[in-house]
Amino acid sequence: MPAALAFSMAALITLIPANMNPILIFTVAGNSQENLIITGVEALWNEGFEPLGAIVFFSAIFAPFVYLLALTYVSASWIFRIHPPFLKAAFRFAESLEDWNLLPVFAIACVVSVVKLRTLGTVSWESGSLWILAAAIFTMLAIQCFDKKSVEPHLEGAK
Repeated sequence: MPAALAFSMAALITLIPANMNPILIFTVAGNSQENLIITGVEALWNEGFEPLGAIVFFSAIFAPFVYLLALTYVSASWIFRIHPPFLKAAFRFAESLEDWNLLPVFAIACVVSVVKLRTLGTVSWESGSLWILAAAIFTMLAIQCFDKKSVEPHLEGAK
C-alpha cells in the first residue's frame, strides 16, 4: 500500500503540469496551434460535439484527478491507520471512477493522432506530452499496487 500511495501522489502531482503545458504544436501552412487537453475539449464543444467534449473532459481530466485523489486518501488512511471522514464513500467513489480513468488511453491516442496529423503538417511534441505520459504511467502503477482486499477490513472500522 505504501507504493500505491506514492504512485497515486506522483500521478496527482504530474497531472497539474500535464493539464497546464501544451501537448503538441501543430503547424499547417505557417499557422501554428498549441494544444492542451482542455483546448481539445473546448474545440469539440465549439464545433458542436458537446457530448464528446464532455466525455473527453470527464475521462481525461475530471475522473483521473478525482480517482487519484480518492486513491491517495484511502491509501494514506490505511497506512496511518486513521479513519478520516467519508473514507468508505471515497473508496466506493474511486471504485466507480476506475473504469472512467482513461488517461493512459488518452496518452496512446495522442501518439496515434500525431501519426495522422503529420500527413497534414508539422507536429512537434511539447512538455505536456511527457507529463501526460508520466501521469499515465504513475496511474497504472498506482492501480496495480492498490490492494482492495487489504483496504476493505480497514473500511469496516470507518464511520
